[in-house]
Amino acid sequence: MALWEQGGGSGFQQRKAGGSGDNDTGSGQRSTVKGVLTCTVATILNAKHSESDNCFVYKHLKFNTVMVMGLIREANHEVNGSLATYQIDDHSGGLLEIKWWHDDSGEPMKPLTYIKVVGQVKTFNNKVHVVAHHINKMQSLNELLAHSIECVHASMSIRKQGELTGSGMTSNTSHTSGQTQQSSAIANGFTPVQNAVLNVLKTVTTMTGYSVTEICKQLKQFSENQVKQALEFLSGEGHIYSTTDDDHFRAASN
Repeated sequence: MALWEQGGGSGFQQRKAGGSGDNDTGSGQRSTVKGVLTCTVATILNAKHSESDNCFVYKHLKFNTVMVMGLIREANHEVNGSLATYQIDDHSGGLLEIKWWHDDSGEPMKPLTYIKVVGQVKTFNNKVHVVAHHINKMQSLNELLAHSIECVHASMSIRKQGELTGSGMTSNTSHTSGQTQQSSAIANGFTPVQNAVLNVLKTVTTMTGYSVTEICKQLKQFSENQVKQALEFLSGEGHIYSTTDDDHFRAASN
C-alpha cells in the first residue's frame, strides 16, 4: 500500500521504550496485518477491534499501525516530562488522543500546531487512542492536502485489492514468515540486514524513494530475499513506508 511523505523539519522523534501502560488490545495473538495505513481521525475513531484478526477494522480496512495528521487542540505534558498527551483534529470528525512517550530532548508540541504521527492504535477503557512511534511538525499545509488525497487513494487501493483477491481486507496482504532473517541483533535492536536497509533508505532524497532493485544493488552482501524480508519487517514496525507502489520505499524519519 502506498504512503506519501511530505515535509522536513528535524525529523521524526522516537518514542520512549517500555510502552504506554495501556491495555494492549489483542496482544496475546500476533496479527498478520502489516504496514502503515494512511488514514483520517474518523477512520480510527469508528474502527472496531477484531479479536480473530487481532487488528482494528473499519469497513474494508484492517490496520494496527497508522499515519495521521492533524491540529493539536489540547496538549498535556506530565511533570516528569516523559509522557505527552495530545488531542488532534483533522476535521474528519472528532478528536483523537495521541500518547507519546519520549525523552526530554526536543521542544514540546503546543496547541494549534499541525503534526503528523506514526503509531499503533490501542484501546483503554473502550476508548481508542494512538501510541506514537514518531511525531513531526508539519512544515506546510500542502502536507495536509497531500495526506487527505493519500487517505482516499489508500482506501480505494485496498478496496480494489480486496475485490481482486476476493478475501483480503488487510493494509498489506503480502507477508512472509521472516524466520530466515539473520538472528544476530545489534545495538539498536535490528539485525544487520535490517539496519543496512534502513540506513540506505535514510539517504533517500526523492519522493519516489528507492526500489527493491536499487536497494539490492547497494547491499550486495545480502540476498534479495533477505532485503525483502527486512523491508517487510521495517514497514510493519513503521520505520519505513512504500511510496508510488509496493516496490519503492522511504524511511519514515526522512
